[in-house]
Amino acid sequence: MTLNSAMAPPSISARHLCVSFNDVSILSDIDLDFSPGTTIAILGANGSGKTTMIKAMLGLLPRHEGSVEIHGQSIEEFKDWHRIAYVPQKLINSATVPVSVFETVSSALVYPRKKISNKNKKLAVTSALTQVGLQDRAKDRLDELSDGQQRRVLLARALATKADIYVLDEPTAGVDSQNQEMLVTAVRGLVEKGACVIMITHELGIFEEDVDRVIVLSDGGVSFDGPVAKLPAQLENSHHSHPHSKPTHLMES
Repeated sequence: MTLNSAMAPPSISARHLCVSFNDVSILSDIDLDFSPGTTIAILGANGSGKTTMIKAMLGLLPRHEGSVEIHGQSIEEFKDWHRIAYVPQKLINSATVPVSVFETVSSALVYPRKKISNKNKKLAVTSALTQVGLQDRAKDRLDELSDGQQRRVLLARALATKADIYVLDEPTAGVDSQNQEMLVTAVRGLVEKGACVIMITHELGIFEEDVDRVIVLSDGGVSFDGPVAKLPAQLENSHHSHPHSKPTHLMES
């Protein structure tokens, strides 16, 4: 972490965060700070609420109780959403619209409060595709790419924004080992520039040496929060269990 990032307010801060659905508690009393210039892995069994927690922190799901601040501002007052890049596991219905790789990446650069020239947009998209090794596929249709290549396009879409908070949902799923190395390099570059990178994942895998902090969710709360070296073996080996106590529509992660 750089000196400037250490002095900055948390990228995201949650206090007494509670999420429920139809009076069923999903998460309760979540108190977390995510610092700039760090890589954080969110682990937990299927249905533990990993994606639900992050979406609630970003205002994508309603909170039952609690408060969230982004860069020191309450989420209700925060307006600079271009500073946050969310990389989903996949694009919904990506095959139904004939969109090119270039168009997919450039779509991230349409902001209601910020204008970017076509020249700068092209430079940003080309640079982002180069970082993920897909610069030669810019004109191809997105649905002609493999699942792993589509994941890299989604990462390029995030990189093009030059955001300072990145949320990666299962970043290595469907990506071969060579391209996983490329993802690691890209994430390292983001953190070196002071970004906060949050990874929602089932396992650390190739990112293990780059993760500064691991947060494990279970039973609706945080069961571990600390460095990889102190992660208990029983937690490390339990991420793929399948509890059925949560509503099924929230059991994505």
